[in-house]
Amino acid sequence: MTNYVHRVGLTAWRKKTTILVAVGFLSLILFGLQFSVIDNRSSNLVHDEKDEAFLQSIKVKFIEAANLNNRELDNRVNSKHGNDLDRFQHLDQPTRDEIAKRQTEKPFEETDQVLGIPYVSYDSKKPYIPKHRIVHFDLKGAPPSLTYFKKLITLAKNVGATGLLIEYEDMFPYSGILKSISAKNAYTVEEVKGILKFAEDLHLEVIPLIQTFGHMEFALKHKDFAHIREVPESPQALCPSRNASLDLVRELVSQILDMHPSSNYLHIGCDEVFEMGECEVCRTELHENLFLRHVQNVVNIVKDKKSTVQIIIWDDMLRHISLQTLQMSNLGDAIEPMVWVYAEDIYRFVQPPIWDKYSAVFKTAWTASAFKGAFGETLYIPNGRRHLENNLRWLEVMSTQSTIFKHNLRGIVLTGWQRYDHFAVLCELLPAAVPSLVLNLLATSNGYFNATLKESFLNTLSCPQPGDRRSSPFLNLDGDPNMWEKLSRCLFPGSGFFKLMYRLHNVENEAKEYIETTTRQKGWMTSYNAKYNYSLPLRVEELTQELPRVYHGMVSLARNAADTLTGLFDNYTISEWIEQRIYPYLVELERIQNRSTALKATKYWPSRPLPILKELQKHGVAIG
Repeated sequence: MTNYVHRVGLTAWRKKTTILVAVGFLSLILFGLQFSVIDNRSSNLVHDEKDEAFLQSIKVKFIEAANLNNRELDNRVNSKHGNDLDRFQHLDQPTRDEIAKRQTEKPFEETDQVLGIPYVSYDSKKPYIPKHRIVHFDLKGAPPSLTYFKKLITLAKNVGATGLLIEYEDMFPYSGILKSISAKNAYTVEEVKGILKFAEDLHLEVIPLIQTFGHMEFALKHKDFAHIREVPESPQALCPSRNASLDLVRELVSQILDMHPSSNYLHIGCDEVFEMGECEVCRTELHENLFLRHVQNVVNIVKDKKSTVQIIIWDDMLRHISLQTLQMSNLGDAIEPMVWVYAEDIYRFVQPPIWDKYSAVFKTAWTASAFKGAFGETLYIPNGRRHLENNLRWLEVMSTQSTIFKHNLRGIVLTGWQRYDHFAVLCELLPAAVPSLVLNLLATSNGYFNATLKESFLNTLSCPQPGDRRSSPFLNLDGDPNMWEKLSRCLFPGSGFFKLMYRLHNVENEAKEYIETTTRQKGWMTSYNAKYNYSLPLRVEELTQELPRVYHGMVSLARNAADTLTGLFDNYTISEWIEQRIYPYLVELERIQNRSTALKATKYWPSRPLPILKELQKHGVAIG
């Protein structure tokens, strides 16, 4: 029996035909079942290892064939045309198209790895969800329109926000002695009341934020308040030792609290006080004493105005103050620190001993992550993956550190900085950051982010429902951290501007490459060539062939940016953004055009050498 099976197998191998070994139940038990794909040239039988249903059907036919006598099987295996075998092979056998269809119908496994979601350990049965999830709106010098602002507030509420942290800076309608602080395009009193009423109707806690120590540029830049600067030449921080400084703070607090009678919290800033202890009055004191004394003075001002309001402060200036000094300050019951870290490694910036110190002094604390405005002063769209990891890491840290505080951690604020300070240019505008906001709010509102939140994510962003979502993931944060590819067809508030950012990315890269190639890499249109009008017109002509296309691409981009931002921001903000982001390329391309015109107009050139650069002498370079 064994020899016979060996002869059949040897014959099948020699002819390179499909191996069908079916010699009965005894052979199946003794030698096992082995089935494989053999040369298609001698058999139409196709076996896809991934198609389990097909494999099972073949096994059934294989067992049935075992009942055939050996001679009949031998004839089928050795038949030149294999008619009987062909009939056997095609009995209930799916075609190639059917197999391919079955494969595409299989659901795509949307794992965290496939989606590019950073790995963070959490309790899947009981994930940590902060009690308060606050969205920070930084309004510095670029107020969104009231209509657009309300759409963003509604969207935030729909994905889990419990409140808003509004940093007005120069967008607040100050009056009286503070009137000059307000920007000319600041909100009116009626507009601010409208925003607050809208948030109140949505049951959102509104926390106003005013700076009272550092980041006071919006006030100290004016001549009226220059005398209370810590450093006369810089408006970054006020002098904490002058009575006039406290008068300014008192008026700021008074006007803000009057406009927010329903607010239970007030954020007094006090982060990044870069200039402290430098004036003639302050330089004799320790920085930590100056800081804590000023904070206590601000606390007294706030409590005198409204005793029930709870005061929040950024924590960075507290991190290096000793436990003993903090305890002696008696601020433990008066303020709640908001611990902010926007990077992925939270403990690198706020180590466990700092948490222990805070819990020994304060009954509770807040944390602050970011959904935009944290990874570059001139970025125009946030990196969704980095912000998601920052927020997920915060959830991990909060789940551990919350229990060490007497009243646990209060909640988390998702910051969205619009400028790094008052004088900085605009970074990511709000419309470009909506997907990042939704992504990170869903994460903090659920304690995690994975494929189970797909429908909430896509529906919130008004993404179309494709016919088949099973063939590809709904996110690819590793390969597409800005989410351009996956969200290009969504219709969330400001989606037109979000899509335009991908076009800006491509057009900007093309313009950069063209300018670099034309003025630096090639040797006929450098600044040296232009200065001496010394070049070959033929080469200049070659280098400027692509100039009209690149230039008109930038012009078209500027026009589209104006169109997509209309209705979202005022004209001042639209103009500022285009001037900062697109206009410099137009100027540079026009300069190349003018340079090429002058170089091509020259018909006669002097003999070498060209003149020696006399300006080198002022740098101590003596030539000739």
